[in-house]
Amino acid sequence: MMSARVFHIRMSECRYRLAAENVTAHAPKKPGVYRILSYDEKLSCEVLYVGLGLPTVHHALADQVMGNVRPTAAEFAKGGRELYFEFSVDADVESPEEYKDIAAALVRRDKPRMNSSAPPATSGRHGRVEVREEG
Repeated sequence: MMSARVFHIRMSECRYRLAAENVTAHAPKKPGVYRILSYDEKLSCEVLYVGLGLPTVHHALADQVMGNVRPTAAEFAKGGRELYFEFSVDADVESPEEYKDIAAALVRRDKPRMNSSAPPATSGRHGRVEVREEG
């Protein structure tokens, strides 16, 4: 029987406007997870998408901004809202594969409307996964 696992992650302190220059300047060149966020006129935040950054967060975000993978930045922008991204800066993972478990748990928790309705792939190493955001 697979064990339950609680991951502790810390997300970036800043949220950056979703634009190529900000991805280049700020997205980490290491594995992780990220979220695409939008704000309405009342500054309420909605998580639009939870992404998996393998091999790197920078690579995954750059592909979305350049339109190489779906959903693309243009698809995120169809609502006319300001778009931002944030990313994991630290997580207690034993291998990069465990970021799949974190991403799947965040999708289940946040229910972002731009993620596929199919259950996200996991590492298969853990039964139940919980994510606790620190800081």
